[in-house]
Amino acid sequence: MDKKINLFLLVIFFVLFSSSTLVFAVDCPIPDTGQTRCYDDSKEITCPSPGEDFYGQDAQYASNLHSYTLLSGGIMVQDNVTGLVWENKTDDGSVRDRDNIYNWDDAQSVFIATLNSQNFGGYSDWRLPTVKELSAIVDSNILYPGPVVNTDCFPNTVSGSYWSSTISAYGPDDAWYVYLSYGLVYYGGKSYYHYVRAVRGGQSSNNYVLNVDGTVTDTATGLMWQKETAPGAYTWQEALAYCEDLILPFGGYSDWRLPSRNELQSIVDYVRQSPSTHPFFNTVLSNYWSSTTHTDAPSYAWFAGFGYGGYMDAYAKSGSYYVRAVRTAQNGPPDTSTTITAATTTAPPIADCSSEKIYGEHSEQTEYLRYFRDNVLSTTPEGQELIRLYYELSPTIVRMMEVDEEFKTQVKEIVDRVLLLIGE
Repeated sequence: MDKKINLFLLVIFFVLFSSSTLVFAVDCPIPDTGQTRCYDDSKEITCPSPGEDFYGQDAQYASNLHSYTLLSGGIMVQDNVTGLVWENKTDDGSVRDRDNIYNWDDAQSVFIATLNSQNFGGYSDWRLPTVKELSAIVDSNILYPGPVVNTDCFPNTVSGSYWSSTISAYGPDDAWYVYLSYGLVYYGGKSYYHYVRAVRGGQSSNNYVLNVDGTVTDTATGLMWQKETAPGAYTWQEALAYCEDLILPFGGYSDWRLPSRNELQSIVDYVRQSPSTHPFFNTVLSNYWSSTTHTDAPSYAWFAGFGYGGYMDAYAKSGSYYVRAVRTAQNGPPDTSTTITAATTTAPPIADCSSEKIYGEHSEQTEYLRYFRDNVLSTTPEGQELIRLYYELSPTIVRMMEVDEEFKTQVKEIVDRVLLLIGE
C-alpha cells in the first residue's frame, strides 16, 4: 500500500479519536429544585452519609441554587441562573392582574400581545415560557397548597395552573401547563383557562453528543447521561443505590447519581412521543425516577413519564419505575484506578490530544473532529471498528509526532484535507 495512504489512514485514526474528553461552556445551566430536606420512604430524616440507605437524593447534590433579582421596582424579576426575565403580577385589575385567566390562544394573542404593544418594562419581546422554563421556577421545598415559588421574588402568584407555550406532541389541540400549587406538569386542551406569566430571553436547547463509552453528553447543560436504561425496575431506594454504586462500563466515572426532577425533565423532548426523548437514549415506554421527593407527601417521589409525552408527577416510592443515571460532566477525568471500557475495546484512551498539538488547545478543528467521531462514526458498526483500530495504532503515532517535526507537518497537511472532506 502507498506510504501516503498508510499515513492518511493513521491520521484518521489518530486525530478523530485522540481524546474522549469534551471541553465546552455550559450555555443552559439547570436550576436547582430548591429541595433542602432529606427523606426515607415515608418521612423526613437526617440526611444520610455515603453508603447509608437513601443516600444520593436531591438535597445532597445542590447546584445552581435559585437566585433572583427584582428589576424596575419589582415589576420584573431576573433569574440569575438562567438569565431569563419574568413578568411579575399585580392585584390592581390591569392586564397583569394575578386573577386573570386565558385560554391558550388568548394567552398569546391578547395577554402577550398587550404587554409587547405597551413595551412593558421597556421591552417588546415578551412570550409565554416553555414548559421546562416554567417548571424550573418551582421550589420543591414548599408545601401544598403553595404557591410553590419564591413569593418574595414572584409576588401576587396564585396557587393554580399556568400555561406554557409548549404544544403537546399528541396533538395540536393540547398544550402543557404547570400547577404552581404543588408542581405537577401536565397537558390539556387549549380551550381550557389557566393563569399566565410572561417571560423574555433566549430559549434553552439541548446539544447531545453520543459518546463511544455508553454515555450521552449534553454540552448545553453540562450533564452526562447513561445511554441505556438501567436493567430492570427499581423502588426509589433501589434507584438511589443503583446510581450511587454505578462505575463501569459507563466511562469509568464513579460520581453517578439519580437525577433531580429538573435534570430529568431537561432530557424530555416535547416534540416526540413514545418515547419523548432523543433517539440517542434507549428509553423504555414508562416512567423514570427522579431523586426529588414530593415534599407534601414524603412517601412519594417525582418521576417523568417518557412514554406519555413527558409529564411530571409523583408516585409511591415503594413502587417500581425505571432509572437513567446522570453525572456533572465538568467533574473532571475518570477515576484512573478503574478500567475504562469503550464500546468495542477494553484499552484505556490516550490522554494526549493530537489535534490540540497541531491546532492549539480546544481549537475549533479539534471539537469539529470529535463531533464527527461521536455523532457519525460511533453510530455504526463500521465506525466502531475504526474506533477499535485507533486504540491499537494511536500509541505509535503519538510517539512519532513527539520526535519527528517533519512527520507532524505532514500530519497537519493531511488533516487539513480531511477536515475539508468531512465538511463536503
